[in-house]
Amino acid sequence: MNGSPSREAAPAAGGVRRLVWRQLRAEPGPLAAATLAMAGRALVLVALPWPLKFIVDNVIFGHALAPAMAALLPDPATHRLLLLNLLGLAAILLGLADAALAYSGNRLFLDIGQRVVFTLRCTVFGHLERLTPAFHRARQRGEAQSRLAEDVGQMQDFIAALGTGLLPHFLTILGMIVVMLLLDWRYALVAVAITPLLIGISQHWTGRLRDLMRTKRNGEGALWGMAQESLAAVQLVQTLGRENFEAGRFRLLAAASRDAGMAANRVQAQFPPLINLVIALGSAVITWYGALRVIRGELTAGELLVFLAYLRGLVTPARQLAKAAPVFGRTAVAIERIDEILAERPAVSDRPGAGTPQHCEGRLAFRGVRFAYREDAPVLHDISFTLAPGRTVALVGPTGSGKSTLAMLAMRFADPHDGSIHLDGCDLRDLRLDFVRRHVALMEQEPTLLAATVWENIAFGRVGADRAAAIRAARQAGLEPLIARLPDGFDHRLVERGATLSGGQRQAIALARTLLSRAPVLLLDEPSSSLDAETEALLTAALRRVSVARATLVIAHRLSTVERADEILVLDKGRIVQRGSHAALLAEPGLYARLWRAQSPAPGPGRLMIGRGKEMAPEIGLAAGG
Repeated sequence: MNGSPSREAAPAAGGVRRLVWRQLRAEPGPLAAATLAMAGRALVLVALPWPLKFIVDNVIFGHALAPAMAALLPDPATHRLLLLNLLGLAAILLGLADAALAYSGNRLFLDIGQRVVFTLRCTVFGHLERLTPAFHRARQRGEAQSRLAEDVGQMQDFIAALGTGLLPHFLTILGMIVVMLLLDWRYALVAVAITPLLIGISQHWTGRLRDLMRTKRNGEGALWGMAQESLAAVQLVQTLGRENFEAGRFRLLAAASRDAGMAANRVQAQFPPLINLVIALGSAVITWYGALRVIRGELTAGELLVFLAYLRGLVTPARQLAKAAPVFGRTAVAIERIDEILAERPAVSDRPGAGTPQHCEGRLAFRGVRFAYREDAPVLHDISFTLAPGRTVALVGPTGSGKSTLAMLAMRFADPHDGSIHLDGCDLRDLRLDFVRRHVALMEQEPTLLAATVWENIAFGRVGADRAAAIRAARQAGLEPLIARLPDGFDHRLVERGATLSGGQRQAIALARTLLSRAPVLLLDEPSSSLDAETEALLTAALRRVSVARATLVIAHRLSTVERADEILVLDKGRIVQRGSHAALLAEPGLYARLWRAQSPAPGPGRLMIGRGKEMAPEIGLAAGG
């Protein structure tokens, strides 16, 4: 056995932040370019008011230039018009530079956000794919899809708001505060005194909004989960006349989502006016104090304009935060919801050093297996039997006796609590999951089909299989007559779950897919119940071809289907209470004989028997009996 490294585990709780940070570090070039563009824009925003300051002080009022600027600009006493033209041109160039840098930075951050979403979405989807069927059965698919689509997509809005909104404004504030302190530190302290109040208000309202957004997003997840579940079962709903009932359920959940959204809207609507009120009052006081200092000769009119422009620059981030607060609130909730998914651990996973043998003969052995969904209620007790290549073992027994649980353990969707299951002598837990599932194939009573062509559904059974391989598998199984009845044959495109096909056509496609997988161990869970005689005959012959050289485990409800099995195991309350051939079991008193008499099978040419022997008639009935 060759050891191979296990697949990378999905991040634990808090993994969203680590994934985002890892993605950002993986592309330092674009991130550095975007940051430099926003830093350059911050410098431009700091410089924007200065042409106006020189126009007012030096062009309009004729003040002499400061010594440092006199060497760079024309003398306003002799070249006033030239100085005005140069300052006007400088203002235009600064405006163009602001636009160019804003476009570059925004574009880069948006692209980075899109790549982060791509990586995160693929990671979450891959993690969902690795979680066992029990996890997905316990949750509504629409709710999981809501997290995958909307919650993950929210990360792009967050990165864009952070990179294009807060980053340049934060850098601008730093530059403006430094310049104001150099111009007049007393006035600068008065101008920035409003900032702590704005920050406190923003933190309070953002926290309230985040809580309401969490309630709203959870409500929407439940709403879309219910909608998908109901629409998927629309035939059942209409058959039982439950349309109004389902519409009422949807209305209740939609009303809860609406109420949560309206509560969030109220908080969101309160935030900007409050920020604007504080800004307006602070601006009035600061403007009055600045004008007073100009009158006293402590500031020039141009310097007052610079201060007022900087004041506007200081309060702009507060307004931006008011606009971005819903984005941050939704993002915080989205991160929580995605982390909940990533915190889920698969019920089974590869052990370190799990192996991938070069060959699999297909000998499956259960050794003293005990299993319980809840520790206080075991469903299997001390199960031991061997499934050898070329032999058929049937599992029969009342509903709930543990038959389907055995198939689940054989596929390693869960591990036994006690005992072990071996494939060619190796404990399944010492083999890689992908190896086990390539070599143990399950054909369900209700096959799962994809919204794709017939041949693509068949080719799904083996990685790299093409159209020719899919058709060849169907022909080898003798299933082509069933598929040929479809309008476009193998190129017929199915709707989701193959809803427009007959039961026989769905099972024919699933059986061809199983054959194409080349798995040496085959688990049959009632693949041809309730079919017409002709379709059943075709599927019977195909199953016989598939199981000739394979180890075949048949989960049977109708006992007439397993008369020719090499060994029949009778389960009752999770224990094997009888085992042997059909004739031997009928010859002794016990559960099998009672079940046989209750079903009263009538022999005839329309009856399928799975197993070896010359007399194999076309009928199979394999119900999932627990």
